Parts: sequence; C-alpha cells; structure tokens
Amino acid sequence: MPKSAESHLARLADATTLQLLRELGFKWGLIDANLCAAVRFKKLGNGAPSIVALLGGASSGKSTLFNSLLGREVSRISVHAHETLGPIAAVHASKATSVQAWLDDGLLLSHLETERLPNDDCTTGRVGAAFLVQHERPGLENVLLLDTPDITSKLAVDEGAITLSLLPWCDGLIVVVDEERWFDAAVFEDAVEPARDFGPQLWVVFNRTEQAERLEPADEQRLAAHAAAFHAGDHCLSPFRPGVGYRPFSDETQKTVLKWFARSRPDERNRQLRSSLQRRCATIVSDNVTRAEQYNRLVRDVDNQLAGVVETTSLSTDLLTAEERDLLGIGHRFLPLYDVIRTVRQRLVSFGRLRPAAAEVDFEKRTDELADVLRRNLEHRFHRAADRIDATVADSRYLADAGANWKGNWATPPFDEREWARRIRAHIDAWKEETSKLARHGDLASIGIATPLLVADLLFLGGAGITLTWAAAWVAGFFGGKGLVNLVKRSTAFEEYQTTVRAYQSLIREALAEQWEQNLKLIPRRHMRMTDPVLESIMYWSTPQRAGI
Repeated sequence: MPKSAESHLARLADATTLQLLRELGFKWGLIDANLCAAVRFKKLGNGAPSIVALLGGASSGKSTLFNSLLGREVSRISVHAHETLGPIAAVHASKATSVQAWLDDGLLLSHLETERLPNDDCTTGRVGAAFLVQHERPGLENVLLLDTPDITSKLAVDEGAITLSLLPWCDGLIVVVDEERWFDAAVFEDAVEPARDFGPQLWVVFNRTEQAERLEPADEQRLAAHAAAFHAGDHCLSPFRPGVGYRPFSDETQKTVLKWFARSRPDERNRQLRSSLQRRCATIVSDNVTRAEQYNRLVRDVDNQLAGVVETTSLSTDLLTAEERDLLGIGHRFLPLYDVIRTVRQRLVSFGRLRPAAAEVDFEKRTDELADVLRRNLEHRFHRAADRIDATVADSRYLADAGANWKGNWATPPFDEREWARRIRAHIDAWKEETSKLARHGDLASIGIATPLLVADLLFLGGAGITLTWAAAWVAGFFGGKGLVNLVKRSTAFEEYQTTVRAYQSLIREALAEQWEQNLKLIPRRHMRMTDPVLESIMYWSTPQRAGI
C-alpha cells in the first residue's frame, strides 16, 4: 500500500477526525473510524489470524460457546443477563506475540484499550477495553475469537454500541440465537444487517435452551430457511444440555463451528471491506459538496443584500421623523412641492377621506433635532438590515437542514450624530442661499417657495430608491421642474450634500459588512473546505480506483 494511502487511512481512523465529523453533523461514527482502521490493518497486518465474533442477545449462549471452544470458563457466566460488558479476545499461543504487537501499535482494535487476562482467570470485560487471553486449543490457530456484549437489549445500549463498532473488524460472525428467539427477525437485523456491507462470513447456531421433544423435519427446514433468508453460509442446531451454570456446548456443535473457521475467503472479504469504505467516503464527499454549495449560496445572498444597502439607504428620509414620513406618504417620492402635497391632503381631510395631520413636515430642523432624528433612524435602519440578514441565514438550507437556530451579534456602529447634523445643517443653509438667488430670476419663482434640499435629493439622487429623469421631474414638479434641474446641475451645496449622502450610505454598508464577517465566523460550520486534510483523505478513498476495487 502506498505511504499516502496508509497515512490517509490513519487520519480517518483517528479519534480527532471522528470528533470533527461528528461536530460537523456528518453521519460518520465509530463504526466508520473502525472501518478505516480495519482496511489499514488488512494491508499492514501480514499473517494476521481471521477475526471471528460471537454475537447474540442476552442469555443466548454466546459466552458459553466461547468458553466451550476454549475449554474453560474465560467469559464469566451467571444467572444475570448482560453479563459481558466489553469484548474478550482469545488468541492462540502461536499468534499471541504478533497480536499483542499489533494491539500495542494501535493497528488492531485501535479504539479500545487492551488488558492481558491471566490464563486461570475469567472476566466480564469492561466498556472501552478489550481483554486478551492466550490459549492452545487445536483448530483455533488462525482465529482471533471475540466474545461480545449482547446487542438486542435496551438495557445494554452502551455495550451493544461497542459490539456494532467491532463489525468492520470481523471476517466472520457467529450469531447465537436462543430458543425463544429463533424466529425473531430483530436478532438478525440488529446483528447482521449493519455488518453486511463489510463482507463477513455468517453462520448461525440455533441454541436449544429448554428440554423439549425432537424437532420435526418441517421445523428443521423452517430453521434452515430462516438462516438462508439472512444469507447465512451455514447453520446448526445445538442440542439441549441438562444442568445448571456453565453447560458447555456439545462436541458435535463445537466441531461444526471449528469447520466454519476453516472456510476462509480473505480476498472477497477484503474487496467488500474496501468497497464499503469507498462508498462511505463518496457519500461524505457528496454531502460536503452539497453543504459547500449551500454555504456559498448563503454568502452570495447576504452579499447581494449588502450591495443593495447603498441603493435603498436614503439620508434624506432619515432626516425625517417617522411621523413626518407617514405624513408625506408616497407623495414625497414624486412631488417636489410640499405645499401641493399639503393642499391635496387638506382637501382629502375636508372630504373625510383622511384624518387631520397631527404635525407638519419640518425641513428646517435645527442641529440638535437633526442629530436626534438621525441617531434614531440610523439605529432603526441598521438593525432592520441586520434582521433581514439574520432571516436569510436562518432560512438557508445550510442551517435549516441541521435544525439550528440563528441570531447574529449586531451593534450600531460608532456615529457622531452632532457632527453629522452640523454638516447637514450647513448643506441646507447653503442650498437655501442658492435657491433664493435663483428664485428671483428663474422658474422657481413661479412656485412660490425654495424647494427643500431633502425633496430635491429624493427626486434627483434616488434617495428613496427612485431616480427620476428630467422629464419626470418636470411633470412631478410642474412648472418648477426645469428650474430645479438647472439649479441641481450647478449647485455646489447639492454636490456637497451628495458627498454626505454617499458617506452615510457607506457608513451603514461597511458597518454591516464588517459585522457580517464576524457573524459569518460564528455560523455553525457544517462543511469542510477543500484544503482540509480530513477532506483530502476522504476524497482519496472516495474513488473505486484508489480503493483498489
């Protein structure tokens, strides 16, 4: 195996990778990490014995079969169910040194601690550890035999999870089924279905736990069909053994099991193991691509919103109170003549179509009032834009698929409202002086007022999102349109006000963009970047060619 392939497998089997992928929400668990470790071991563990696990429900007799094959009680037997807490591994003396070295190097059963069990002792095992015992039983020279915790009881969830995590290591599985559950499909579904992708050989021992009459041929055929339905390579019926406590399986049953051990097919098993790894990695790559696309789409959507902030931000409307904007209504977008708007409104009030206005629009606010209104409106505008961004993030598939709740951290940007108010007050005063001079000589004289700077901005700068053409301004402004256009074209005050408007738009846009970059870092990450070493390793093993299948 190339060094790169080995290093990628080592990374994928590492506990930090498992933790990372769990945090990202990928369906990659301990069983997947063990799959990578098992493929690596198959490549590096030359001369390793076949690993065969005994699986079954509580009190099914798997520990008894384990002890029967070893010739003594190694896995402790009791009247209590769920006695086995962790895997117990039995290795022949001829392989003990090699197996111990692989365990010490972290190549074999790499997610478990290992403990040596004295040859005259017995154990229940413990969670998180594998107990290793040495023997010299004939027929088991090339087998590393595992007794495992039961996987069918709700009272043994933790221990059962340990057994499932061992499945990628197993070249063979012997499912021991007690008489009460011979035809319980859950036994096989819990034990066999998760292991099918890893290609182990499967055998079934139907264990008679009660004295009863001899089975009829039809019943035996039914058992055989049941085993075949779950793709078992072979099965046997273990006879009832009278007595209490540890009652070894019959010699006939033990011989049958030993014959199974000789039916090794390592090439097919290794091919399926690598194929399973390739499929799992390909799934992660596909999921990561989908999530990356969702993430990039989210970023683009927010960037588009940020780009639109400038177009939709109007300093002129922000210099009006909420009541004033409501008083003007839609008219402020099209009519430069507030007197006309007021007259029309008064007529509507007299006809009972509108309620009387509570106030007039003050286009001549003093500095303090300008500062107060501008501060309130900036806070409202900033947080309204931030709320829209939060809604975009919360509604994105990137987070919605994870069921995450999102609320960003936003703070109104630093803003010297008095300094801004002084600048704007100066613009207004300069504009009044310019319009006053023009009104004595031009078309504005026919209007009877000096058009307010804020109204001129709404018409010609598009401060409310609408920029009117000269013709539209003429119609909207009646006879004052032409004079207003000429004034705007040569007004220094208007140009300076334009500069202030753009500065105000940039202030909000840049503050939102800066804080968005910080919030973007806080969004729960659900994908890996292309430069992530873990993704690199997953991509390496995601193709059939790299997996060698």
